[in-house]
Amino acid sequence: MRDRLQWAFILAFCSLVLALLMQGPQWLHQQSSLAQGIAVHLNSDEAIYLARIEEALTGRPEQSAEAFTGHPNLVGTQFAMLERFYGALFRFTGWRAPAVQTFLDVAIPVLVFLSLVFFFRLQGFSRNVSLLAAAFFCLLQLYNLNRPIHMRSSFLVMLWGLIFIQLALRSCRWWVIPAGIVLGTLVGVYVWSFMFAWAFWGSFVVWEFVDRKEKRFGILFLIGCIGLISATPFILQYIALSHHPLYDYGSYRSGMHLGRRPESIIYSLLFGIALVSSVLAHRDSYEKLRPYRSAFALLLAAFVYMNQQIIHGTVFNFVSHGIFSLLLAALSVTLVFIVTREKWLLIGAAALCVYMAAIGYDGRYVFGQWEVKDSDFENQYFAEMLPALDILPRGRILSDPETESFIASNTHHDIVYSIYLKNVLMTHREIALRYCLTQLPLRPEQRHIRETEHLVMPDAVSALKSDTRMQEVALVESACAELDLDPSLALQTFDVSHVLWNKVAAPNWNVRRLRCHLTEIASGEHFVLYRIDQ
Repeated sequence: MRDRLQWAFILAFCSLVLALLMQGPQWLHQQSSLAQGIAVHLNSDEAIYLARIEEALTGRPEQSAEAFTGHPNLVGTQFAMLERFYGALFRFTGWRAPAVQTFLDVAIPVLVFLSLVFFFRLQGFSRNVSLLAAAFFCLLQLYNLNRPIHMRSSFLVMLWGLIFIQLALRSCRWWVIPAGIVLGTLVGVYVWSFMFAWAFWGSFVVWEFVDRKEKRFGILFLIGCIGLISATPFILQYIALSHHPLYDYGSYRSGMHLGRRPESIIYSLLFGIALVSSVLAHRDSYEKLRPYRSAFALLLAAFVYMNQQIIHGTVFNFVSHGIFSLLLAALSVTLVFIVTREKWLLIGAAALCVYMAAIGYDGRYVFGQWEVKDSDFENQYFAEMLPALDILPRGRILSDPETESFIASNTHHDIVYSIYLKNVLMTHREIALRYCLTQLPLRPEQRHIRETEHLVMPDAVSALKSDTRMQEVALVESACAELDLDPSLALQTFDVSHVLWNKVAAPNWNVRRLRCHLTEIASGEHFVLYRIDQ
């Protein structure tokens, strides 16, 4: 009894430390005299997830996949299942999405940590080794643990899928039900999570088939059947999505492209070395390594996952978006070497340590989150706009891109443009036109389109590295020239109901360039809110 209490105390203490590490940067910023209650952005991925959660919080969960324009007929390429779940879970609180996210910044990393401890215990490691491994994982990925939905929440769901598979193989067959349900549900979460989870399941299937363990093979087969049944609604959604007439536009903007070369030759080589060393180690010490088979199943899953484009010919950010899963595999195999001292595993563990060192270096930006700079508070004046926006009935507001992102993330209103419309099925030209709406109050020479990094398809520009950027700029310049001919008609076409001039973000705005009748309904030191009178 005393031992259990001591273990529980250690876990609780470590969880508290992690919670403080996760919340510390935000807390430090909010203690500044410059803070006005607006959460400081600590990660570039926050805007899209906050907008989706806000949409679910304000009573339109069906719009979460397209949480910006408010048009019910627009289709998102991502299902936003976790965002809808959070919106339903926290709707009773009356919180805005940033407040929900601040709470989850504490809760989800702690759940990830505790789940990792349990996962490593299931792999056959001792309490102390499991605790240290989970702590190492979280410390190495403190920056990415701040990425709200993917990677953090989606990884937690995926991790429990792996846990249920191991429980089904180790103890009671009834665990096949939650294992299959989670595997199937992951298909509706994020593509990178479900692909790794199913690769892990497939690795176990191959292992048990070769090992001729009919009972374990049967359990895995049953898990797969339940998983396919659970995944059926999402598979049908994907099929419908792929047959949408605008699907090619959305997939192109996401950076998805044809190719069979590894995304990272170095990482593929490191995991390949680890895989070969594991095969050699099993040749010499099969029975000794048998208790740790799940670690090697993870390694095989990681290698297949990161090089899957060799099979299906489509590249889609598998390495960069699967960091948590790849780290889990690398850490697990390294732990097996530390525990068993198997000589062949030394080579693989060394290669995987190089990988872990590389992603640890990539996460160095977490230290910058603890530095409180005046520039971090540039958007605090947004707090002045919230009372006016809160009492205003839901409308579609035109503003500059930065302000529109804030409106989508913190209020019930719809907006005209977001860079994350790249994940919505619409033409490139429509997104360009929507961007140009935000530029209409500026003279052409003030728009600096060529210097603006994010316009229509930044992921495609980054992934393809061809003349895509030139095409993007030309498309936007052409769209803006078209809207300049009749700004009033453009506002009507996109159903704009209000205009918000942010005097700080867009000091050169001249709303008279919109050529429509505007009525001022609210104003403050930093903004003016207009209603468009038809």
